Amino acid sequence: MIVKSNYNWLHRANNLGLSNRIIATLVVLSLTATITEIFGIGMFLPIFQFIRLEGDLGALVTESSLWKHIIDWFAFINIDPSLVVLLLVSFTLFLSRQVFTYIRIIYNTTVRQRIIQVQRNRIFNRYIKAGTSYHDDIPVGNLVNVITTEVDRSVTGVMAPMELLVYIIMLFGYLLLLSLLSWEMTLISSVALLLASRIPNIWVRKSAAIGRKVVIANTLMSEFLVGRLRSPRLVRLAGTETAEKKEFHKLTQTQRKHNVFSSILQAKTEVSMEPIVIGLSLIFLYFSYTVLKLQIEIIGLYLVIALRLLPIVKGVISQWQAIQLVLGSIEVIENRLKDMEDSAENDVGTEVLYKLTQSVMMNNVCYRYPTIEDYALKDITIEFKVNSLSAIVGPSGSGKSTLIDLLPRLRLPEKGGIQINGLNIEKYTLKSLRKAISYSPQSPQIFDGTVKNHILYGKTNATDDEIIEAARLSGAEEFINQLPQGFDTVLGEDAVKLSGGQRQRLDLARALVKKAPILILDEPTSNLDAESEEMFKQVISKIHKDRGATIIIVAHRLAGITGADNIIVLNKGIVEASGTHLELLSKNGWYSRAWKMQSL
Repeated sequence: MIVKSNYNWLHRANNLGLSNRIIATLVVLSLTATITEIFGIGMFLPIFQFIRLEGDLGALVTESSLWKHIIDWFAFINIDPSLVVLLLVSFTLFLSRQVFTYIRIIYNTTVRQRIIQVQRNRIFNRYIKAGTSYHDDIPVGNLVNVITTEVDRSVTGVMAPMELLVYIIMLFGYLLLLSLLSWEMTLISSVALLLASRIPNIWVRKSAAIGRKVVIANTLMSEFLVGRLRSPRLVRLAGTETAEKKEFHKLTQTQRKHNVFSSILQAKTEVSMEPIVIGLSLIFLYFSYTVLKLQIEIIGLYLVIALRLLPIVKGVISQWQAIQLVLGSIEVIENRLKDMEDSAENDVGTEVLYKLTQSVMMNNVCYRYPTIEDYALKDITIEFKVNSLSAIVGPSGSGKSTLIDLLPRLRLPEKGGIQINGLNIEKYTLKSLRKAISYSPQSPQIFDGTVKNHILYGKTNATDDEIIEAARLSGAEEFINQLPQGFDTVLGEDAVKLSGGQRQRLDLARALVKKAPILILDEPTSNLDAESEEMFKQVISKIHKDRGATIIIVAHRLAGITGADNIIVLNKGIVEASGTHLELLSKNGWYSRAWKMQSL
């Protein structure tokens, strides 16, 4: 059972980035510090004996066989034993112990912080590589808690067994030293310590369960905060401040309760051992003097070592309890990494897509979300011809956004296939496929940074001329130049100081600077007024003419797409109709009814 437990820990440590070389280095540093400390304390016995017998080497050898070895060692280094030399040796051993302890602490901290960094990077990288379905299911707050809190706790957990090993080695080292002084009392003390260590066992067992509850409380807190801190305006306008405050107070109360209970378990473990060790020491003092008739220096040294055992025994139990407390964090990290790895996008393509020469063809494509029985898209057959302007329209929930997700392989069709230039898109590498597509979402996602930073998000190595050209082409240059620092103006998160139309044009500049052959715009006019919408139509027409790009627009407002070469009407997951604006008006279907309603 112990072997299996050790294997599990070593396997977990290796998986989290704690290599065998690092483990060996930390153990060697700890052992060296421990051995020098034990020898340093052990030197007190010959020192006390030397003082009591006033440096008479003959008497010392007669009384203790240890002194024969000491004299031989001093003779080997050609030094006469004296009190000053013995004290210097003891001091040197203690000093060496501190040096090795310092090196271990620095190395341990360096390794710990490096592993935390690596694990945070690892989780973030796997999250980015995970499929869209995984992103749909995992709340952002959940991942934030894992990266910011649980990684730190899990690394503490995988490194704790090394500290536990050091404490155990120190414990056996001191017990060995004590047995040299009095094996009878050491045997009694060992049995008593073993029995006493069973007392906090119930609290240690409870620690694993409370540790998992702490993880759950932390996760719920992060999920709540990420959602609410991004929407304070919604909370206030909805009049739900009181309810949100109560919910937050409930979460903080639960978090506080579990953390306090965790501290209580640790405190019980810590305080329960001290009276036991001190009591054993006092009992030993009585029996060693009245029954065993031990020499005073042996009694004194035994008491010093016995008291030194106090933090060591506490350390053994506390470290074991600490491991139990963070087991939940280790399990969360392991599960998250495995789930993300299992959900990773499968990039099996080998061909490189440089440009669109023929068309993007969807043949009998069907898609169903994993948790929903009905198909979101059913038998979709559409062709987006090269250099064409196509529009996808339809009522809410008709599958427009789902269809768009299929083109860059954010989602994979359950049936049917998609071809680009006559080749199935799964034959292309994901990198080249997505490099060939520029995408601007309905609600632009603008990170905290400058205007220039956001446009560069479309092409990180774009030149200043390319940035200005993209801004001009998107219709954003004019308002950008009116900002306080122009392209260097800091926008803040989501660029809330910009109007909806400005944000839309800025994000379009980000999509255009990429100069991709396929441009996808999701509801580009949803935040625009009539004047801005007309301006946007002119911008799209200019892009289509100047760039020769294949443009696909998902639209709700039909006035913005009347000039499209082909308009596809999606309704309840199927293609209801397709054609030009005039052709669809003549068919008296959803499109003509929607046009009449929007024209009122």
